[in-house]
Amino acid sequence: MWCFVSLPDSTVSEFDLPERARGQELLDAVCKRLGIIEVDYFGLQYAGTKGETLWLNTRNRINRQVSGGPPLRLQFRVKFFVQPHLLLQEASRHQHFLHLRKDFEGRKVVTNPVKSARMYALLAQATIGDHCNSHFVCKFCQNTENNSFEWTSDLRTNITQEHEKLNGVKPSTAEYHFLKEIAELEDFGIEFHTARNNIGQQLHIGVGSEELRIFDTEFNFIERISYNVLKMATHIAKSLFLTIMTTDGEDNVVEFKLITQGAACGLYRSITEYHAFYRCETVRNSVKSQFTRDFRETFFSLFNEEESDKKYIFDVKRTCKEVYDYYRRVLYNQGCDPINGVTNNVREAEPPTHDLNASSDYSLQEKLSKLEDGLRCKVCMDEQINAVLIPCGHMVCCEQCAMNLEACPVCRGAIDHVQKAFLPVAIQ
Repeated sequence: MWCFVSLPDSTVSEFDLPERARGQELLDAVCKRLGIIEVDYFGLQYAGTKGETLWLNTRNRINRQVSGGPPLRLQFRVKFFVQPHLLLQEASRHQHFLHLRKDFEGRKVVTNPVKSARMYALLAQATIGDHCNSHFVCKFCQNTENNSFEWTSDLRTNITQEHEKLNGVKPSTAEYHFLKEIAELEDFGIEFHTARNNIGQQLHIGVGSEELRIFDTEFNFIERISYNVLKMATHIAKSLFLTIMTTDGEDNVVEFKLITQGAACGLYRSITEYHAFYRCETVRNSVKSQFTRDFRETFFSLFNEEESDKKYIFDVKRTCKEVYDYYRRVLYNQGCDPINGVTNNVREAEPPTHDLNASSDYSLQEKLSKLEDGLRCKVCMDEQINAVLIPCGHMVCCEQCAMNLEACPVCRGAIDHVQKAFLPVAIQ
């Protein structure tokens, strides 16, 4: 079974898989070819029966999801976006950059002209390198006519000036700072779905890490629905139903109608998986075990349950914190220390150590960011490090996380007890 997978750099890779191959086999093959170990952040998309974009379920067979004859065509995309300091591999960070570059260039998402110029300058440095001649517009700015919105002369001038400041900066460093800038935007990492409400108004539903955001057809913001007030999500045929708890304690049911039943299931799946990945401590068994069967499968399961081909609804395996911790251990066991060293294309979970142009603020920002990341708990990534693991002596986490550990995350040595530490006031 031939599969053609489009990559974020606009190239296409071909893969020959067994006829009954599942989605995970193809995703693993793509990531292996790209040198990516952190597979959980990525996924494969395909077009539904009416052109809607759907995520391939990695637990199910490919030929039962993607319609049409061979070769089957899919897209390799980032499925779960995280802050760049949580990405342990340069290859993973580069794929995030390629994905977000397309989204950033496709529509105007930055209203602040200073921030917009800075981001486009970083994009130019990562794409074409140094701005060679300050008296002429660089190749990046010369090609801006292809953008979907008009560039003003002031914006073009500001981009040129910002690009000049970045001379000598490595592309990987520029990519990292671009990811940091775009991660501060309000709609960072949001997955959009097109639907209609109960009065027929067409909407864009943005599924994010903390909430659902509703926009009109022109992406004008309408309302937000926090996961804290969302009690339940269900889908029936082409409709998705959200049960929302109001301020007076009553339940309000909101219906969204989508173009196909697959699109409705896709939105239901997106909400559930985003909530589990970003907000839960672990993925619940009730999420992992949900599946459906058609008539043939139900009939066949009466005779042989072990041989029946279940169609699982969700394929999220780990939460955000579990993914970071899992791959940090995987890399450490392979002889690569993702925190204290760089080996075999594995980068530490900190900004690239390149001193940016001294005339700009980037150098101080980078050093401050490294200091803050270095003092952050490597388990919860929220609190400051303030605990020593005895007897190994490693300081990698906060006191609360240390009390829940059975072994040191760095050396895997047994922990006899935890000693609270107090950092100097100057660096707190």
